[in-house]
Amino acid sequence: MLRVKKAVMDYRIPLLALSIFVIMSLTNEYFFKPVNLTGLFESISAYGIVAIGFTFVLLCGQLDISMGSVMALTACVFMMTLPTIGFIPAMLISLVLGCVCGVITGFFVATFRLPPFIVSMTMQLAYKGIALTITGSTPVSNMHPTLLAISEVMLGPIPITFFLFLLVALVAYYVLTQTQYGRNLYVIGGNINVADNLGLHVRGHLWSVFIVQGFCAALGGIVMMTRMFSASGNLALDGPLNIIPMVIVGGTAFSGGKGGAIQTLWGVVLMNIIYNAMSMFSLQANMQEMVKGLILLLIIVADKYMENRSYKV
Repeated sequence: MLRVKKAVMDYRIPLLALSIFVIMSLTNEYFFKPVNLTGLFESISAYGIVAIGFTFVLLCGQLDISMGSVMALTACVFMMTLPTIGFIPAMLISLVLGCVCGVITGFFVATFRLPPFIVSMTMQLAYKGIALTITGSTPVSNMHPTLLAISEVMLGPIPITFFLFLLVALVAYYVLTQTQYGRNLYVIGGNINVADNLGLHVRGHLWSVFIVQGFCAALGGIVMMTRMFSASGNLALDGPLNIIPMVIVGGTAFSGGKGGAIQTLWGVVLMNIIYNAMSMFSLQANMQEMVKGLILLLIIVADKYMENRSYKV
């Protein structure tokens, strides 16, 4: 009985995701249709990749809410350069730009130990402002043949971008569990002062996680373009509100030092099923935003409760 209870607790997020998926399939005739499943997997891909990057940041006990603006900026640059230099060069420029955004944010957090919320909030406004400026506050649309080709590659109802998300999650899982670098992130997130005393290069590690986040945000922005074909400075405004709950509900502690890529993967799947279910039941957009906010609040409160409980034990 204890083994069953432990297994349920360890795999509660995958079990909950599977349960909601089955319930929705039985109660809503449109949920299991290929067109809805394709939309579900497409919605998982872009924000899911960014959520994997955010996992690195959160494991160190840091916070970055600028991911939506980084997605917007890099997507705009990608779409603006795509017609003239081609898909691969435009993608590489956008990925490098995402890393540069991470370098800038990480510099102020790692070097001066400034509060990451304040730094990332400031950079969020800056990146959004740059994106709006270079586009003239006008959406940049491009039905490039390569984007169209990628959008049409499917394995059944599953788009190829979903498998890219799985690949990113598996690479992140390997880095976090099989490398000394990954293990160091858990130490830093557990207690940054202990990490300093152990001689870990804390500044370098903190800097690196913001670069990883910037790279994943840029990649997520490019993936989003295979579905939307249009970028603007207001792209992914709801990014933080969607992505942060995905990571935390997966089991990565808000205070750092606990969690991982596979946990985030299941958190992404669960939250996207919930978001999709709300749409299936025709819940108004403003009500959906309220529900997302309540979910985030409940997750943070529960995470803090579990943290205090572990201290008492």
